Parts: sequence; structure tokens; C-alpha cells
Amino acid sequence: MWPSHTRYHLQVSAAQTNIAVLAEKPSVARDIARVLGAKTSGDGFLHGNGYVITWAIGHLAALAQPHEINPAWKQWRRDTLPMLPDRWPLVVYERTEKQFEVVRKILTSEKISEIVCATDAGREGELIFRYIYEAAKCAKPVRRLWISSLTAEAIRKGFESLKPAAEYDSLADAARGRSRADWLVGMNLSRAYSITYNEELSVGRVQTPTLAMVVEREMAIRNFVAEEYMEVHATFRPKNGNESYRGVFEKRLPTDGAEAKAIADRARTGQALVESIESKTQRQEPPLLYDLTELQRHANRLFGFSAQKTLDIAQVLYEKHKLISYPRTDSRHLSQDVAPTLPRIVKTIEKPYLDKVAPGTGTRPLGRRFIDDTKVTDHHAIIPTPISPEKTSMSDDERAIYDLICRRLLSAWHDEHIWSVTKVISAIRNGRIVDRYQSTGSLVQQAGWKVLDLVPAKKARKDKAGDDSTAEQVLPPDLARDLPLDVLDAESLRKKTRAPKRFTEGTLLTAMETAGKTLDEKELSDAMKETGLGTPATRASIIEVLIKRGYIVREGKALEATEKGIHLIEVVHAEVKSPAMTGQWEAFLKRIQRGEAHLGPFLKGIEDYVRDVVGKTKRPPSQTAPAPATVSANFVSSPQPVEIGTLSETLRKAFGFSSFRANQEAVCRAVVEGKDVLLVMPTGSGKSLCY
Repeated sequence: MWPSHTRYHLQVSAAQTNIAVLAEKPSVARDIARVLGAKTSGDGFLHGNGYVITWAIGHLAALAQPHEINPAWKQWRRDTLPMLPDRWPLVVYERTEKQFEVVRKILTSEKISEIVCATDAGREGELIFRYIYEAAKCAKPVRRLWISSLTAEAIRKGFESLKPAAEYDSLADAARGRSRADWLVGMNLSRAYSITYNEELSVGRVQTPTLAMVVEREMAIRNFVAEEYMEVHATFRPKNGNESYRGVFEKRLPTDGAEAKAIADRARTGQALVESIESKTQRQEPPLLYDLTELQRHANRLFGFSAQKTLDIAQVLYEKHKLISYPRTDSRHLSQDVAPTLPRIVKTIEKPYLDKVAPGTGTRPLGRRFIDDTKVTDHHAIIPTPISPEKTSMSDDERAIYDLICRRLLSAWHDEHIWSVTKVISAIRNGRIVDRYQSTGSLVQQAGWKVLDLVPAKKARKDKAGDDSTAEQVLPPDLARDLPLDVLDAESLRKKTRAPKRFTEGTLLTAMETAGKTLDEKELSDAMKETGLGTPATRASIIEVLIKRGYIVREGKALEATEKGIHLIEVVHAEVKSPAMTGQWEAFLKRIQRGEAHLGPFLKGIEDYVRDVVGKTKRPPSQTAPAPATVSANFVSSPQPVEIGTLSETLRKAFGFSSFRANQEAVCRAVVEGKDVLLVMPTGSGKSLCY
């Protein structure tokens, strides 16, 4: 039976059957309905021409909460941990119940002969469909729609090449594995640590290692001690020349300034010449096409967009405007079957860039650097579609992201960017003393693909010390060895070493992609990306969750760990915050997805891990003591007398902390002076304990 609240009913004979199509969102369902000729609207579905198209609203069914699996798990008690379900029931919650009922009645109707899964073609989309199908207790045959864009042409071709859903069982297993692992780790460890420390702590399989990287950087910044030093800068000009350049004395100098002053004085009176000059040619190939993570990194660097904002914009360009291919991809290559579509795409997008397009763009075949079937996973790289943007009403932000994607594709046909880096040593002689100054300059020899590259609108501000000693400059053109020089000026400058930089969302995405290993862009490899934290589709939401829960905050472009986030990382055990371990789990899921591993061993490993960590929470890590909002009771109850002047040393040696948090030191000093103090410690359940 069709739902009783529908406004329209299918007029079909008893012998006639229909195909049900389940999309992930209403907008996608409407796109599919237009292509299939399903023009009649119902309440929660469209139908016509032998099809019934309905939709999810994200997850209509989800894994049950602990108390819905076992009533004994409702209370947060240590003796109920670990919670290891032997079955994984699904539940439908009130906010999605109405649409779930629409979908369930359609899928199980006797008028439906088969079902097409048309949710997003990826791990999460597969999970959404499988959970709905299972919760609806449906057993009808299913075929899978797998497309990389939502143009009418792509949808038509997709329906011409539907595949049995069984071919995606490995993808579904990986999706279930991710979902269950997150439940096992999140539900058990959040409770275990919250009970141990009497406060609400949120621990996640991916979010906690991600937070650990931000906290580690934050502590490096806090513990950083700047070192002062002096530099001597001199300004040179070739004799009879017009252009000058700067040089920096070859080593850092003591802070008393005496030696720096003597060197600057010698520079003003000595004889200068070019002692050596060395040039090296550098080449840079056009960059690979965008996957989601690279697009998010680039948009963060250029425009300051958050990872979530870039993803949201890309989804609008994909779903609403149909201007780009599927954005939640981890591939930066195209497949052989996509290559023939490139001439048409280039013709569509090239107009605004005609003065920057290389000869043969779109018509000359691209090589394996860009077209490589072996490096295309579920979806190829993000590229524009053949849909013209001219009649599309994009916002400024949408246009900015679309522009990046167009520029990146067009740059693939360009030559290398070639430049020379020149290092000059200028020597100043005073009697037997020779002082040497180093200068570095660069000169573009061939712009190549860089004519399409955007640079940040605002250059990074120099620090207060004006540390530009390593900055490149444009050098005079006729410098040569032994060329006599005039010294126009010399000055001594006081400088400071600089602390490490905080993560931006762009640099944190790279750290997540490489599971915390420090690699530059050239070293990023497919093998490394296998063991990253999360997936391109989930990394933005992980960052947003950490911000929402108060573990990190945005300060301009920078991400800063809060006291709450630092505290969480202090109290969890090493394996809970290990990016490497979480990365290995992600690699296991990738193997499951490829059919190279099985779900059972993966979940057993997660369960063993949870058992081990829950057992350890009964005895906190030896390096970390409980650290609630005020001072730890373990600290103030030390049986040894503590000298006032050694509190910081005791804190560091006994408990491994480099500094007190707000108000802690004052409390400790009051205690060791024999005064009474009142400690108020939150329990995490809305109450506080007073000591």
C-alpha cells in the first residue's frame, strides 16, 4: 500500500510494476526524476513513467544508542564497560520518522519490483542506503547508480549502466566498519574517561588523535623560549650601477651588540666586491587536479575559507548548479573514459581565461600525470562539467571555488614553471678582516602554468622583528664575480627566534591526511594517504566537532587548542591519541573496501583495543594525573613538604606538566602556606563536589 497521506496515487494495473529509486536528498531526486520522466508529485516522492523516486534526508536510520541495545547500559557505570554489542540494531528517530515511513512503504510495496540505490556514490552514501534498506526489512533486488556528476547526460548514462548492488558489498562492509568502530570507541571511551575524572569528556576514534596534533603544537608554542640575537644588514650597489640589493652577515651575533656594531662600522669603511655568484634553475610541473582535501587546503590559504565552508560550497556547485563533478573524492587523476569529455569541458569554461590558455588546451591529449586509471578510486578528480556557468546565479564565494577548479584543469596543458635562484656572497675587506654577506634572489624564466595560479590577496604580515633575512629579492641583472661594489648602508638589528606556527585548517588537513607525519607536497604519496585520519568527506566535520565541543577555537586563520582540549589530551592514554594507530585503522577500512580484507577481524581488533583502554582507565596514565577545572587532589595531598619556590619544578618532575592552568598555582601556594582552600570539582552530570 502507498502511504495513506500521499496526495497522488499511481494508476497502474495489477500486472504493472515500478522501479523505486532512492536518492540521498530531495534536490538530487528531482534531478533524477526530470531525466526519467517522473513528473507527478507525491508527499515525499515523485512518480511516473514506471519509476517512483523518493529520498532520504541524510541518515533516516542509525545505530541504536547503548540503552536501546541493552537497558543495563543506560547508566554510566564502570561495571557495564566495555559495551560490546553482539548485534547492531537500527533505530529511526522522531525527526526523520515521517520520511522514513514514506520510503519504507515504497520499498516494500507489492507494486515495486526492484530498487535503484541512488544515494551519493561513496562510503557514506552506501551506508545511508544500506541502513534504510535494512531498517525497512526490504528484500527486493537492488541495482546501484554510480555517477560522478549530476548533469542530465551523466544521469542518463548512469541508468544505462546500473550494476548489481552485490558489487558494492565491500564498500558497504567498510562503511559499517567505520560506523561501528566509531560507536565502540566513542561510546566506551567517553564513558570510561568521564567516570574516571568525574567530568564529561568526549573521546572519538578520529577526533581525539586530530585534537592531539593541535594540542602538541600548542604546547610547543607555549614552551617555546625565544632566543635573541643580532644581525647585520648591508645594502650594496655595483659601482656605476643604479640598482641596489641587500645582504645579511653570514652568522648570528651576540645580543650585547658590540660585535654587531663593530661589523657594521667595518662595512661602512671597507672595500666591497662580489666574491661568488651561483645560480640554479628550478622547475615545477603543473599541479595535479583537485581532490577535496587539496581544494579545501587551497581555499583556506587563498580566501581563509574553513574546510566545512569549502565542502558546502562544492556541494552546491555539484548538486544545485551541476557545474562540477562529485566533490568528496580522494583522487587527483582522471580515468581514460573521462578524457574524451575534456575538449567539450574546456570549450565551456575557457572564455574568461583566453589570454592565459596554452596552445592545444583541450585538444592535445594529457599524459599519465593526469590521466591514470590506476590512481582513480571511487571517483576521479574534481573538474568542471560541460554545463555553462554563464546563466547560473552563483554567489561570490561559489564563483571563487568554481574559478579555482577551472584554473586547475586549464593549467594541466601548460608548460613547467621555470625560475632561477641566485645566491650571491658579497665580501667587505678591512685590512686582513673579510666580512661576508649573503643575498638570495629569484628570476622567473618561464611563467608556464603559473599564469593561471592565484596568490593570496594579503601577504603574510612580517613579525615585529621584521625578520626578512631569508627573503628573496630581485637582484641587479649584471652581477658577476669580482665586481666592485659600493656599500650604501649598514645597520645592526635585534632579532628573535620565532615559535612554531599554529595549525591553519589547511595545514591541519595535511596533517590529518598524513596521520601527523611531516611531509612536504612532493613527498605526499598514495601509500601515505591510505593511513590518514578520516576521509576527505569527513575531515571538515571532525574539525567542526572539535570546535563545537570547545576543544579548539578559531583565531583568524589559526586553530588554537583550549584548556579543555589540552586537559583531554593530558588524561587519555597514548594509544587513544595516536594518529598513527587511527591511520592504520583507516588503511584497514580501505582494504575492506577493496575486498582485500574482511569486516570481522577489523571489528575484533577494535573490540580488543576498547577492552584494553577501558581496563587502563582504572589506573590513570603514569605521566598524567587527574586535572579537573581546579587543582588535582593528588597534588595537594602529597606527603612530602613542598618549598614555595619549587612548585613549578615539582609540577614538572612529578606530574609531567610544564605549567599551571588558570588559578591552580594560587591554590597550591595557599595550601603549602597552611591556609584552607575550597575546591569545587564538576562531576560532568550537572553537579559539583566541594572539598
